Amino acid sequence: TVGLGAVLAACGAGSATGSPSTAAMAAPSAAEDDLVAMLDAVDVAGTSPETTEGPYWFDVDSIRSDLREDRPGTTLTLALRVQDAQNTPLPGSVVEIWHCDAGGEYSGFEVASGGPPGGAGEQSTSDGTYSQGDVESEPTDDGTYLRGAQVADADGIARFTTIYPGWYRGRTVHVHVRVHVDQQTVLTTQLFFDDELSDQVYAASPYSDHSGRDTYNDGDSIYEDAGLLTVVADGDGWLGYANLGA
Repeated sequence: TVGLGAVLAACGAGSATGSPSTAAMAAPSAAEDDLVAMLDAVDVAGTSPETTEGPYWFDVDSIRSDLREDRPGTTLTLALRVQDAQNTPLPGSVVEIWHCDAGGEYSGFEVASGGPPGGAGEQSTSDGTYSQGDVESEPTDDGTYLRGAQVADADGIARFTTIYPGWYRGRTVHVHVRVHVDQQTVLTTQLFFDDELSDQVYAASPYSDHSGRDTYNDGDSIYEDAGLLTVVADGDGWLGYANLGA
């Protein structure tokens, strides 16, 4: 059996650590263990659904693949392919992601996060290398963990190493995503996880220290089936992948 960490290494990404689950899809066979082929095997039709960006976005203006900093948690590798409406890859586009930590907190907003979306401070306008003119929330602290962007490669794929997101009251488990082309935002969406997989991940520390999860996919007002990540075991961790139609 070829490990998915080796697949990503061959494609230019790192391996991950965490805990596998029967809630994830079975790992592809050796004949299918190419990342492009894996992405070809999931839905590629049209554009991704637009969703609210939420209250905790600011232009961190950081191109980096490893977003973890000091945040503990099960390692999650994300591979996101950007395509246009005709499913043609968009190399050079910038994929930006951000999400909460294992305790449900967002960097930059540790005082404000951990609860239902609400006010997140003053607002300004982004003026970074990949985002121009977008309204952003002014952070309440200087944290930047679990935020960053990557430039899509020749196949339109951007790769990240992060942790499996935690949860906060009133929302299902999710990752925020924006796609930028020529410094303009062309897609704002959210990606989601299988609930059974999240329950298993949350049974272990540090997630188990944050109990009482109250919202699942079927009770989340923003959840879209089209945003559900395909997730496979990757060594001791997880690989999540999806196509983003911009």
